[in-house]
Amino acid sequence: MSRKRYPLRVARTAHGIRAQDLRTLVRTAWWARRWIGALEAMRLGPRLGRGRQYAVAGQVTDLVLEGPHVEASVTGSRPDPYKVSLDFTAVQGDAVAHALRAEPMLLARLLTDDLPTEVEALLRDEDVPLFPKSEPLGRTPEGKPRYDVRMTCTCPDWARPCKHVVAVLLLLGEEIARRPSTLLALRGVDVEDLLPPETSANRADPSADRADPSSDRADPFAAAQTSVGGTHPSEILLPPARHGMDDPAPLLKRLGPVPFWRGHARCVEALGKIYGRVRPLALEAAEGKSIDLR
Repeated sequence: MSRKRYPLRVARTAHGIRAQDLRTLVRTAWWARRWIGALEAMRLGPRLGRGRQYAVAGQVTDLVLEGPHVEASVTGSRPDPYKVSLDFTAVQGDAVAHALRAEPMLLARLLTDDLPTEVEALLRDEDVPLFPKSEPLGRTPEGKPRYDVRMTCTCPDWARPCKHVVAVLLLLGEEIARRPSTLLALRGVDVEDLLPPETSANRADPSADRADPSSDRADPFAAAQTSVGGTHPSEILLPPARHGMDDPAPLLKRLGPVPFWRGHARCVEALGKIYGRVRPLALEAAEGKSIDLR
């Protein structure tokens, strides 16, 4: 029996959004691990590896998040990019929003890029999963399975999710690892909309607090000038430098991968080299030594 042979297809080179380090997702926060686990539960087989290659190589050239709707362009083997569309099942009603407003601590943790486990229970009460489900939630009126994420792609692959969709989902995973409130946004709940009007205005325009002398959040430079007798902030003595630090960019690594990065090198590694060259000069400046910036 002769086996059907298919022509070898090689993806065209693209300079799009590059995944930073997908291997670290399973070692970061619990919501990032759950997202990767949800993808693995879809039994993707080789498509998971191919989608990871697409995400790392920058084949996703455009990615737009508009609440529960996600659109992306993925460069494949054909001249025209494939169009990927994801539609997540959104929460109906305001029950989740009211519950979050009633728990200021939950809302505060979301605003500091933390995801309390109670949030998943809130969505479960509304029959909406926080993470994608591999099994259908029910049946449509036509009798077809109804999933919590509707995935479409213009590629000829009949399987869903295809490798192009997987690449987009992996990039979303990196953004979710950095900002877990994206999970709620994909379900139609915008955390920023849950803030009181005055708080939202201050977050949108931080200069508003500095313009009002009576504000509780006054200019920190003004407080510094008062505490040191009118000294300019730049003249305040710096704290002693911490010698012996092996990592020149610890703060960068705490921030995690930069969302939707388009550079060839990983952002943290590239900036880490710059930090390494600047660090000796910064230590000398902190000790009061003169430095030559030429």
